[in-house]
Amino acid sequence: MTEAGRSSTAAARAAAVIMIATLLSKILGFFRELLIGSKFGATSVTDAYLVSLTVPAVLFATVAGALSTSFIPVYSEIEAKKGRERAVGFAGNLFNVILIVSLMFSLFGAVFSRLLVKLVAMGFSGETLEMAAAFTRITMFMSAFVALANVLTGYLQSNREFTVPAVIGIPYNVIIISALLFSEVLGIWGLVVATVVAAAFQVLIQLPAAVKKGFKFTPGIDFADEDLKRMGILIIPVVLGTGVSQLNVLVDRMLASSLEEGTIAALNFASRLNGFVYGIFTLSVATVIYPSLSRLSAEGDMEGFKRTLGRALGFVIAIVMPLSAGAMVLRVPIVRFLFERGAFDSRATFMTATALLYFSAGMVGFGLRDVLSRAFYSLRDTATPMVNGAVAVGINVVLNLILVKFMGLGGLALATSISALAGTAMLFYSLRRKIGPLGGRRILMSFVKSIAACAVMSAAVHNVYGMMSNVFVPRALVYQALDLGVSVLAGVLVYLTIVLILRMDDVVWAAKAFITARFKR
Repeated sequence: MTEAGRSSTAAARAAAVIMIATLLSKILGFFRELLIGSKFGATSVTDAYLVSLTVPAVLFATVAGALSTSFIPVYSEIEAKKGRERAVGFAGNLFNVILIVSLMFSLFGAVFSRLLVKLVAMGFSGETLEMAAAFTRITMFMSAFVALANVLTGYLQSNREFTVPAVIGIPYNVIIISALLFSEVLGIWGLVVATVVAAAFQVLIQLPAAVKKGFKFTPGIDFADEDLKRMGILIIPVVLGTGVSQLNVLVDRMLASSLEEGTIAALNFASRLNGFVYGIFTLSVATVIYPSLSRLSAEGDMEGFKRTLGRALGFVIAIVMPLSAGAMVLRVPIVRFLFERGAFDSRATFMTATALLYFSAGMVGFGLRDVLSRAFYSLRDTATPMVNGAVAVGINVVLNLILVKFMGLGGLALATSISALAGTAMLFYSLRRKIGPLGGRRILMSFVKSIAACAVMSAAVHNVYGMMSNVFVPRALVYQALDLGVSVLAGVLVYLTIVLILRMDDVVWAAKAFITARFKR
């Protein structure tokens, strides 16, 4: 087998492993959300908890999320030009710097928690405000653990270890789920503390794997390190670009805090469900192609770069669009089946399903945006995603202020989807200007074929669910599962049939890649 063939097989194998790990993690994460809905419902308690997670995310987790993205190209360049020992030393120094800085931010946030909550959720007052501030004093310390976990993730992925970073979400969710299962005893405070403990475990799980790959703790801190400064310059646009996404969440929750009780919770549940659906595929693809795109960019192989990127974009379109259509058609039965129990009543179901409808409209935009952003980062261009992201946030904020007056929480979700689609279009246009044609005709054809397939599939799903729900009235949970299961299966069969008829090559290519990864070991 040629070097290119071995590389392709290894990438496919890594994608398959990550997809399986991501699927399991997201299933557990979704079960976590189900339990939160069941135990606490769409209430002021849930709103306060979610806002307490928003505060550290806005303050520091944005930086943390950009760490692994910026770390990989810098580390790879140091290793290539200065040797592995110097690269490992850089990683150890970065770990120490992030530890000190993140602890300082955590202490700052804990001290000024009430003021920060008041800024994030302006509509909060009385008991809800005090509860959110008290939660934030604890959740602020998540920032340090999340930041350190991202440094280790970047180190492991730079050393071609994808499995361990992919599975850290599993124990994270298990810890929180355990607290929720004993919520009658532990209450909401048990959930808050468990969330911080779960974040700490993401560091502890990755440390042994990092040490095995050569990671070493270094004594002292060198803030004057030239490579550290270079990464600091590189990370600024990434932080700003990532921060605008957090700003979207912040604006949504600020406006939602002034609407009826439970609006923040409903938006969160719908957003989580939306992210669960598309994230399984796009996260796996984006994670695996990033090192490959970085290598192709460094080697100057732009034809290979564009070919790899085109495949990934076509795959996202062909897979995510039917998921989006299915979620829109079956939004109410999906939310009812998954959430409506315990404290989660029919009112919460209606609110969450409304938000899910409008979030799903932008699902393909969210997926393509993730892949396109990695393409820019692999080209050492972190400024373009930042600028485009800022424009998208501007669109989102303006639409939020307009649509919330007429559509309530549905307007907030729709504004997010429109801004995601607009941001994706801008990224695609900017990338085409930067590196030339991206196979737009083939990508457009994939898009058109997916729309046609989704239209037929949606009609089939709608009719099948109507017939099933007339026969098996969805009052009992088992009948809800039966109605949904048969409808989804019908949709899958119809879509796959059209895939074969229209010869949608990207889906076939992805299936072959997965089979190669699964069976050719």
